[in-house]
Amino acid sequence: MSFLNSPQKVKRFVLAGAVTTITIAGTLYGAGLKTEKEVSQKTQKSREITLEERIASLRDTRQNLIAKKDLVEKQIRDLDTKIEGRKEKGIDNKRV
Repeated sequence: MSFLNSPQKVKRFVLAGAVTTITIAGTLYGAGLKTEKEVSQKTQKSREITLEERIASLRDTRQNLIAKKDLVEKQIRDLDTKIEGRKEKGIDNKRV
């Protein structure tokens, strides 16, 4: 490799590699710290929540899930109706 012939180029190459390594390590370390902080905050928040608030939150979640379930059941009924309509008309379900 001809770029290793010059000591100046070797120093630049090593310095660039070192800076890149330090930057990557710092980024990963910082991301790990942020994740740990978020987890500890979430844990603390869940400890501070009262039983009534937790029940209310679970009820809201339940209502959302019921609404989604009703929507999916309606879509299934509509699809079944469409399939039955095609069968009555004699339309083949195979696509070309």
